[in-house]
Amino acid sequence: MPRITIVVADAARARLYTYEPGSTQGDRAQMVERLDLINPDERLRPGPIHDDLRDQRQHEVERRFAGEIYRALGELLDAHPCRRVLIVAPPKMMGLLRIWTGGLAARKVELSELARDLTLETTAQLHDHLASLDLVPARQRIGASP
Repeated sequence: MPRITIVVADAARARLYTYEPGSTQGDRAQMVERLDLINPDERLRPGPIHDDLRDQRQHEVERRFAGEIYRALGELLDAHPCRRVLIVAPPKMMGLLRIWTGGLAARKVELSELARDLTLETTAQLHDHLASLDLVPARQRIGASP
């Protein structure tokens, strides 16, 4: 299986990974975290009271962060080219990321999406979760035959 770039994001954090296939020399396939972005403008929202101005500002903060994620993704794809990108994000953030990811077509990259919030999972948990959905191959356990 070729390299896959994986973006796991929400409004406050984005982690970018590459799934690296094993080599013919017997190296094991692995998921490698390449970048961890934190949205410095994301603030805890006050209770249930919202007004239009605050909601608009929050939307703009999240939209800008989606743009930052896309720029970081572009840099990662330059450094580690791949044929497939998997975006994992809650529905609202997925919508914001879609605004930017249209540019992936020029790179001839296949785009897959999973509308879930998995930002709190460890790399191993994330790998197992994605493997259970057949989005990446299962991890090879130490001591297991390749």
